[in-house]
Amino acid sequence: MKPALLVIDVQNAWLDSSRGLMASVEERAEEMNEAIDLFRSKGLPIIVVYHTDEEGPAPGSQAFAFHPSIKVREEDATVVKNYPNAFNRTRLEAMLRERDCDTVMLVGLSASGCVLATYLGALDRDLSPYLVKDAVAGPREDLVRFAEEICDTLSLRAIAQFLG
Repeated sequence: MKPALLVIDVQNAWLDSSRGLMASVEERAEEMNEAIDLFRSKGLPIIVVYHTDEEGPAPGSQAFAFHPSIKVREEDATVVKNYPNAFNRTRLEAMLRERDCDTVMLVGLSASGCVLATYLGALDRDLSPYLVKDAVAGPREDLVRFAEEICDTLSLRAIAQFLG
């Protein structure tokens, strides 16, 4: 197993427009950052996924940027997507294959939207996807728990043990 961490859509635009999303991210930011720290400490790929579309935030704008509570870095690999599934019409699959990654761990937004769509997209590409428990946010707690129940979900402790 060679995993990559996908940090999905924790952008200011989505948090500014939804109090529910902001509260959910605030509750889960520590777990998201611990996942990022774990992958950094192991030298494993971190790919930051941004969402925009015709009505979405413009790349380079403050609205497009990740919320400052999330520890992404400029040197992290990035993907800009226009669809919920981060694999749809992006280089994400090629980036993973170039790094010999066969597994993706997902954190970010939204449990019932882009995270779930990307999880399913990974399955379609014969990758092994996992949600990181308590590191996926959403507009409603029941939707977050639903996503964690229907998807393969691992705790950070379990991931750390697998990574050695």
